Amino acid sequence: MAARRRRARPASVDDRLGRAEPPAIRPSDVALNPVRLLVFCTVVERGSFRRAADELCLAQPTVSGHIHVLEELFGAPLFDRRRRGAQLTEAGRAVYDFAVSVRRELTALRAHLSDLADGQAGSVALAAAPVPATYILPELLARFHQQRPGARVQLRLLNPDAIGEEVQRGHVDFGIISEATPAEALECEPLWVEPIVLVARADHPLTQRQLVTPADLAAEPFIIGSVRNLGDRALDRALAAAGLPPRRVVLEVGNHEGIKQAVLHGVGLAVLFRRVVTAELAAGHLVALPFASLPMAEQFLMVYRRTHRFTPLAASLMAFIRSEARGVAARGGEAFAPLAAGPRYSSTATAQPVSQDWTGS
Repeated sequence: MAARRRRARPASVDDRLGRAEPPAIRPSDVALNPVRLLVFCTVVERGSFRRAADELCLAQPTVSGHIHVLEELFGAPLFDRRRRGAQLTEAGRAVYDFAVSVRRELTALRAHLSDLADGQAGSVALAAAPVPATYILPELLARFHQQRPGARVQLRLLNPDAIGEEVQRGHVDFGIISEATPAEALECEPLWVEPIVLVARADHPLTQRQLVTPADLAAEPFIIGSVRNLGDRALDRALAAAGLPPRRVVLEVGNHEGIKQAVLHGVGLAVLFRRVVTAELAAGHLVALPFASLPMAEQFLMVYRRTHRFTPLAASLMAFIRSEARGVAARGGEAFAPLAAGPRYSSTATAQPVSQDWTGS
């Protein structure tokens, strides 16, 4: 038996004339506004046109006019006028449910917009170098979240060289970088200073020295990161100035925790921010070597575009980080004083080191 052919749907008049489907919103829907729905809800909840008019401070004919417009709009009576009081029809009950939901959503929208204006809600994105993103910002952002639980904060951990570009493109609101990272054409504000140490495992022979010289380091194995801090650069300059060959690098690790673990396992020496090894120094597992040529600290900065339009939430987060900078310093770094809002560095030049000794000049 031959398969039955499916009958095609007869073309309607609209199909033949090429008419489009009616739009989801019709011109008459302009009459469907929150004020008119509020009048309708008040009539229903007060059970009377007169009582609704008294509550809304409107004339009763005005209230009746609003209801008449809604009935014309929906094409059905909303109240059963054969009965006393404001008794809803079946269509009226459906419209009332809709009106209540609109009123509820409008109230929620107003509250949300108020939170956005006050910096209590919304979203903010920042990018940070590995040290602040790992050891500093999570604690700060947790406290910020407690103050603004309705906010959404996105912290992006990026290679330091990529942060400036992300800020320039507007992909993030602002960034936290070290002064060792170029920040041309960006506003830069000093936040705190992170101490730097040359560390060795506690059983290393150099831990017994009162002073470590470049010559002592010439034959030592080193672990380095993918990005060199000011301490790394100063150490390389000290070796070159002493006429010694470059450091003997035996391992390169992409993050500070990995470098620290390699030192703990006796692979070699490393230059790290003190914050990274605070616990290990206190426990006696690592020792900070007394190397005079090493800079003692490195400045960390907040960077942003001068023309960037910050939301209230982003501005609040930046102000919060500024205010917390001294606390950050007390827990592992040194504060940059005085601390206040506003740029401290030129927006058209790379941030300059706090001390000339750090750059070898």
